[in-house]
Amino acid sequence: MFICLNCGYQSLKWLGRCPSCGMWQSFEEKVFEKEGKTIQIERKNSLPSLIGEIRKEDLTRISSGIKGLDELLGGGLVEAEIVLVGGEPGVGKSTLLLEVGASLSFKGKVLYICAEESAEQVRLRAERLGLNYKELYLFPETDLLKVYEEIKRNRYDFLIVDSIQVVYLSHSGASSGGVSQIRECANFLTQIAKGCNIVVFVVGHVTKGGIIAGPKLLEHIVDCVLYFESEAGSNFRILRVTKNRFGPAGEIAVFEMTSQGIKETANLGRVFLPHKDKSITGSSIVCIMEGRRPVIVELQALVSKSSFGMVKRRSLGFDFNRFSLLLAVIEKRLKMNFSSEDVFFNVSGGLRINDPSADLGAALAIISSYKEKEITLDTVFIGEVGLSGEIRPVANINLRIKEIERWGFRQVVIPEENLKEVERNKLEVVSLNSLNDLLRFL
Repeated sequence: MFICLNCGYQSLKWLGRCPSCGMWQSFEEKVFEKEGKTIQIERKNSLPSLIGEIRKEDLTRISSGIKGLDELLGGGLVEAEIVLVGGEPGVGKSTLLLEVGASLSFKGKVLYICAEESAEQVRLRAERLGLNYKELYLFPETDLLKVYEEIKRNRYDFLIVDSIQVVYLSHSGASSGGVSQIRECANFLTQIAKGCNIVVFVVGHVTKGGIIAGPKLLEHIVDCVLYFESEAGSNFRILRVTKNRFGPAGEIAVFEMTSQGIKETANLGRVFLPHKDKSITGSSIVCIMEGRRPVIVELQALVSKSSFGMVKRRSLGFDFNRFSLLLAVIEKRLKMNFSSEDVFFNVSGGLRINDPSADLGAALAIISSYKEKEITLDTVFIGEVGLSGEIRPVANINLRIKEIERWGFRQVVIPEENLKEVERNKLEVVSLNSLNDLLRFL
């Protein structure tokens, strides 16, 4: 049997390109031996119960000790929850979970599986960070069966596994880090969480494409998926929740990596807002929604004459397909020619945004750079741009306006259809109907 190392797709013959994920030269032959007996962990209270008879006190939340993380989790951890934390190497996954483990050690017994480091190395890192801890146990083991025996013997309340790509199950014939081995380990850790009624944190490495390595089943099995993101050279880290069975998804929290560890950043303006007093070309301010949270961000565009025959289009933090769509709409509706222009686009602070309400500010930044005209920095732009150049309404307009008012901006530009929803505020509210109306701000 041939298996794709990227997504786990199976084929009876070798293929040059995986039909599932599109990766080239990713198939490897695997010889399957008869597997040993799979261990099943019996869950506590596995009998059916009426939903109305379940006691509410059994659904209490446990604080992780980090306020921003608790908000992402929906108010804290839930008993028997399994949380997957993914991110690039060096982004701070192990540091974050070591801090969480130290905090939780005052609420119960924590078992930290340091499969990639020795116990001495983890101890040195804890001392460097100045962490206080009580019942935090380090276990440099990679065999999950031995981990389970230790949990049964000493009855821990929390388990941290660093990482899922290193641990293995000895009864499985697959190699450590392989697709089938990761799937078996994920299933086994889920059984431990539900059967032993303990909270489990799992570290997962990501591929070059930015997704967690291993089968997609890994993200389906767990209760919560967190991605740790950062921009190269930046001390700021963005923790994003993409799946949450016990709270909202799509939320973000911003942290700063310091010599004392990871610290939450309450002032998002330090990260996403411009550090300049005067207006410049190609820079606009927008207010987007990250889950239920409004975030004010600076967008930057640079349009310059191409020195080569093939023009360049680059977008960092902004969906490239949407970026290309905006360029086409501006060319068609405003009669601007980008055929000989290189266009570069960037979202400040390393944030990756998917909210279409940033379209209006993005279009204005591109036009401003193209026409070499400045945009005032005391105005925030909100609106989605349609293919015919119309400005479409957005959701949560009053929540966004309150955030803009809190940061001391003078003016907000919104879609005309949102104007009737706007509640009383201190801002100067301007409504637009199409891209042609946008040109008056230049």
